Amino acid sequence: MKQSDAPLVDAVRLARSQGRHPLLVPGHKMQYAQNSEVIGYDLLHDLVRDDVSLQGGADDLAMTTKVLESAESLYAAAIGADHTRFLVGGSTQANISSLLTISQPDRLVAVDRTSHRSALAGLVLSGAMPEWIFPEVHADYGVPVGVRPSSVAALSSDVTAVWVTSPSYVGTLSDIAALAEAAHALGVPLMVDQAWGAHLDYLPGSGALALGADIAVTSIHKALMGYSATAIVSCRGGLIDPHRLDRSVDLTATTSPSATLLASIDATRHVMLTDGVAALARVAAATAEARDIVRRVAGVVVIDESSVGCPVDPNKLTLWLPETGVTGTMLSDALWQRRIGVEAADSDTIVMTMSPVDSSEWIVDVARMVAALIESMRGRPRTPAPVATWQVRPEVVMSPREAMFAPRRRISLREAVGQVSAEQFCPYPPGVPLLGPGERVTEALVDAIGVAGTLGRVAYCSDPTLATIEVVNQ
Repeated sequence: MKQSDAPLVDAVRLARSQGRHPLLVPGHKMQYAQNSEVIGYDLLHDLVRDDVSLQGGADDLAMTTKVLESAESLYAAAIGADHTRFLVGGSTQANISSLLTISQPDRLVAVDRTSHRSALAGLVLSGAMPEWIFPEVHADYGVPVGVRPSSVAALSSDVTAVWVTSPSYVGTLSDIAALAEAAHALGVPLMVDQAWGAHLDYLPGSGALALGADIAVTSIHKALMGYSATAIVSCRGGLIDPHRLDRSVDLTATTSPSATLLASIDATRHVMLTDGVAALARVAAATAEARDIVRRVAGVVVIDESSVGCPVDPNKLTLWLPETGVTGTMLSDALWQRRIGVEAADSDTIVMTMSPVDSSEWIVDVARMVAALIESMRGRPRTPAPVATWQVRPEVVMSPREAMFAPRRRISLREAVGQVSAEQFCPYPPGVPLLGPGERVTEALVDAIGVAGTLGRVAYCSDPTLATIEVVNQ
């Protein structure tokens, strides 16, 4: 097949055009149930009419049409991978599958502490033991500026793989080439959670695999044009067994994937190879202009290489605001009232994500609006809020898997000091664990959780009031 082909897209179109009434799942029966006698079905009809099943529709996992495999092979070739799998469980599924591929029960895996909470899920399911590695954090702005290669070089000789996240949630990039070299010097693979960097695969020498990573996780729905929850996992080189990756993906995947979602990955590749690279250049230029516009507002710090000293995703506009007296939440609310949603906002920062489909003119117009809003809401400069995630370093007492299945009890958070947590606390955004299962609760952690709670940023814990915690019943 050629890169100009889109086999999954063609298969979905064919399945729709054939007009077969399905006597199989999904039970909504697409548009063919439009004469249903079920009262209220018309409410559902518009939502499901384009949902083509892969099995018995566009492809069949048990048969030999291999449409999905063809689309995956085309994507792999487009980004220089040896092997690519399409997923409908997001980068969460891809991260779990990757960890099942690169780890062993009770063996050490070095994991970047900026990793998404799905890293903990992968550790629980695999039984691996984490050796946490920490990013450098900018002293003034509190944002991670990448994992240093020296941190990888200093890892235990028992480590079996290295996992880092790049880009970060705010757009900062680690030196993947140097990290790959450091990991390979230890004889272990480098896995990169590139969930926020799908577009980097289409910029020469920018994608994780092109820079030397052995396995990469990529959300197609974040920075590119796939349906929500679409992602890929890809590998390259001799340190990853593609058959084991397949087994891991199949272990975590639904057997009823939507062909429509999968076809959006296929379509995204086709679009990116048609006009996507030129579109990325246009968006990057417009985002650079947007940064310059907002940078001229007194007190605003634009998170880019000039301010934090590391490369930053060209499609991200991240602002640090304490010197303006405006909070990211205030600015986000003001933009929402003007029918503009942002990726994330907290007391100090606001994050905006651009994609190839955003017009240059619109990006620049939004930057002008942001600049005007900051000026109109300006207040007295304030002290930045502490970033809880980077304040403390955990003591790992047992594996996350052991803590997950251990007997547990609920006690007050203050009473838990010295105990082993049986759950996770993740300030959100960005969903990076502050405390994970199997880690010792300390006074510093309790204080940091309290700060995060005051800012309204803790999610993914069993007690949303933060008054209690589940600990291992030792």
